Amino acid sequence: MPQYHLNLLIMDQRKMYWAIVKMAILLLVLASCEKEVVQTNDPQPIAKEQPDTLRMIKLGKKLENPYSVKNMRKAWQILEEKSKVSKEGEIETTHWYVKFKPKTEEELSILKADSTLTLYNTPLDFEIDESGDFYHDPEVSIDQPTYQYASVRFGYSLPKDIEYELLEELFIPDEEVDLEGGMKTNFASKQVIYQLVDESLRLTGNLDDEEIENPLASKSRWRPSGTIRVYDHVVNDYVGVSGVKVRARRWFTTYRGFTNRKGKYTCNGRFRRKANYSIKWDRYEFSIRSGTYGQAMLNGPKKRGDWNVNLGRSSSKVVNDRQQYYALIHQGAMDYYYGSRFGLTSPPRNSFFKRQLKIAAQLKNDRSSYVKARRIWFGNDISLMEWGLRSDFVYATIVHELAHAAHREVDKNAYNAVVWDAWSGPCTSFNGCSNPGPTGKNRRRLLETWASTVEVTFVLHRYRKYFNKPNYGYINEALQLQKTKDEPYYTSAGYDMIDGVNQRNIYGSHYPIDRVQGYTVKQLEGALVGAKSWNQWRDNIKKRYNNATEKYLDELFNNWKD
Repeated sequence: MPQYHLNLLIMDQRKMYWAIVKMAILLLVLASCEKEVVQTNDPQPIAKEQPDTLRMIKLGKKLENPYSVKNMRKAWQILEEKSKVSKEGEIETTHWYVKFKPKTEEELSILKADSTLTLYNTPLDFEIDESGDFYHDPEVSIDQPTYQYASVRFGYSLPKDIEYELLEELFIPDEEVDLEGGMKTNFASKQVIYQLVDESLRLTGNLDDEEIENPLASKSRWRPSGTIRVYDHVVNDYVGVSGVKVRARRWFTTYRGFTNRKGKYTCNGRFRRKANYSIKWDRYEFSIRSGTYGQAMLNGPKKRGDWNVNLGRSSSKVVNDRQQYYALIHQGAMDYYYGSRFGLTSPPRNSFFKRQLKIAAQLKNDRSSYVKARRIWFGNDISLMEWGLRSDFVYATIVHELAHAAHREVDKNAYNAVVWDAWSGPCTSFNGCSNPGPTGKNRRRLLETWASTVEVTFVLHRYRKYFNKPNYGYINEALQLQKTKDEPYYTSAGYDMIDGVNQRNIYGSHYPIDRVQGYTVKQLEGALVGAKSWNQWRDNIKKRYNNATEKYLDELFNNWKD
């Protein structure tokens, strides 16, 4: 081989090597810490870890579209021939049936950001042969978003930079959306419109059997509504899940409703016939995945009337129902993103430059984690592995991981520096991740103590205040029964600065001495700005806030040694 080509080959190999090294370092720099498997003095039943047996939805046959312009025109012609209408029908396109083909998460985020779009992973004109947990089109690689289907109004400005396919022109005269003042059309009277839709359904073979037998079965209109609840082991009952987006769809028309704190919802429109209920476990800021890549969803019944659903089994002492798992994760994320969150900084927001935060709900009991760099490979920011634990543990852990994500938003430079010392440096050295050294231990303690402080604050508020359980203690009485030597990283120090309990006086010398009290969680977060070590966090607290017990801060922080 000529020397020139040999040199080029060597240079290419070196570039590839350093690219791999840099990528590995990038992963570690942007990685956050992990939430350990629960260790507690309280007996906690843990379900057997189950294999991730996700089932993909299986599509059936393609249905003849009753709302296509061509079929509506045929139906109109039949009505004219039967002398059931007395005017010329002007059936023109009112909607487009569109198949979007996003190539990246960024493109999918652009579609999701449009509040006028109601996106579905499955085609809207196919039967479902077998229900499942998710759908990903076989044509699409699993490292890309699957196709998205939607009905959009005629004239909708389709995105220029996202590939799409116009599947069919539609004529939908019978939409009755509240926000638009009900049915508005110059086409014909409401009675004539109903006759037209009925005829097109009959013509295309889409009338339900009961309608064929009883033509009056679909005369009255009804509004989709109901209640979504989840079983909670602390409350020992089903409780409402708030902020759930419930969808009721019939063909190309979808009405939506959002649950309140009690889990009650009412959709923004009315149907004459049965509708397909569903829940897509996402909101604008976050999305829950079934496992590692499929969108988590709950496909409900096709029915007329309210859809009331209780998620989880009251007979089980742990979370071992997939939809219960999703609901608890959703509630924690809802409270952190959309609640008051005690004035704390929000986790990463969805925007043009930042994508929606992804949460992988894995059926495992292992270390949960927040790793921002996973999104480079279509991955998830948060990997949650709290399967088989009590409901409050699932709720608390998603809050813990979101606290890591929010920490980075408080001060990105300081956060990245702490993560480098805690994980990236040790993990890329000969010592390995399990031997972080004094500096690494110090930084890990800062990261995990802060996230644990937020975790405890949220979970105590949920059960003590909202559900009126004043004696609820969470893990080891809100970490107060945690011996100093037993936990070098996930310490009680953050919550110790808030509460008025001195563990040393109550439980003895094996527990932290804590004579600090009266700080707020918002103040402790403010002290993270510029804090690149355990002691810098302490010093910032001293400098920035006046507190009668601040003279004991050194004593409190010194309970844990590097």
